[in-house]
Amino acid sequence: MRLTYFGHCAFRWETPGGVTAVADPYRNQADRYWFTRMFPDIRCDLGLITHAHFDHDAVERLPETASILRTPGEFATGDLQIRGVQDLHSGASRLRDFPNVMFRLDAGGVSFLHIGDNRVEWPVDVAFAVGNVDMLLVTVDDSNHLLTYEQVDSLVQRLQPKVVIPMHYAIPGLTASECELLPPDGWIARQTTVRRLETDRVEFSSGLLPAQTEVWMFQPASESLNAPEIGP
Repeated sequence: MRLTYFGHCAFRWETPGGVTAVADPYRNQADRYWFTRMFPDIRCDLGLITHAHFDHDAVERLPETASILRTPGEFATGDLQIRGVQDLHSGASRLRDFPNVMFRLDAGGVSFLHIGDNRVEWPVDVAFAVGNVDMLLVTVDDSNHLLTYEQVDSLVQRLQPKVVIPMHYAIPGLTASECELLPPDGWIARQTTVRRLETDRVEFSSGLLPAQTEVWMFQPASESLNAPEIGP
């Protein structure tokens, strides 16, 4: 199993059977200049879009042959199983009725949850649909743009994942100074076990996951940092 980080909330899964899925490719919009580079040209079979905000839904940057999933439900292809669980976007009151689909992915004996920009106050049916997960991909930055430190900690405590992967934070060389986000350093400093990876991707199996919860910090993929530059 291989997981690659392309910056912001964009990840690619490559299963042992060769299925590839990409979640939340990013872009700018006319009045929001967050990214200094285009989302890179990468291969995938599936595109997973958690919600229709500019920094999560650059489907035009995915291959024309990719199938796009935006909705809740159960999906399977090859050795990859996907469950879309719909809930609500976090943040200001104007967004609290904005739908967000969290994606649970299962492959190679490992379960992942990409929460998109979801809130942490899940109804019982949402929590039941998500279930237990091995790896949690969660939004966290020092501006508390979406979730507070305490909210992130409560979600980790509830799910008890083996690995927590921060996302949705400022990255030098990829996010613009006009971006409202900050790095996640303050939250990272509060964590007990942090593994700072020197790479943008990691290969692993279920037997190689840690026994106790660790935070893994990825480097952004070289494809992202070398993608074409875009101005405001």
